[in-house]
Amino acid sequence: MIKQPIAFPAGQPLTRAGAAQLVQIANRYDCRVMIEHCQKLVNAKSMLGLLSLGVEEQAGLTLVADGAEEEAAVAAIVEWLNK
Repeated sequence: MIKQPIAFPAGQPLTRAGAAQLVQIANRYDCRVMIEHCQKLVNAKSMLGLLSLGVEEQAGLTLVADGAEEEAAVAAIVEWLNK
């Protein structure tokens, strides 16, 4: 299991377009990919889950990946976030 603190691009809140891109990236990998915020854990492969976070303040966001391709999934998501 990998846990990595993250922030959305340019410190902006997660938009529908951003959530859609994140879901597409997460679904490429054979592992569980979750986002944790304020003791709430949601599936990063679910658009509804991501948007339910309602993230305005990005402090405390954590990417959690567990499974066969966890390292590749985290690397791809972190690369996308840092664009």
